[in-house]
Amino acid sequence: MTAPEDIDAMRDARDVAGLIRALDDADEFVRAQAALSLGTIADPEAREPLDRMRREDPSASAREAAATAYKWLVGRLEEVEAVRGPKPPPPW
Repeated sequence: MTAPEDIDAMRDARDVAGLIRALDDADEFVRAQAALSLGTIADPEAREPLDRMRREDPSASAREAAATAYKWLVGRLEEVEAVRGPKPPPPW
């Protein structure tokens, strides 16, 4: 079981793998905090776990947190892609 302080430390350290593991914690508050932390970091590795959590978590509040975090993450990824612009065509 992960403590809420651990989630803060993982977020500050940008420990995406640890936060993804915390999405399976027994405590719904820990799961929700981990999801929101992943949304703040917006690492692409968190996309699928957040998507699954927002649909399948047994806690309504944890699902809501995951849905919010998923929106943040997807929005940030779309911003990054927009700044990068379209990919150039292959050279062949």
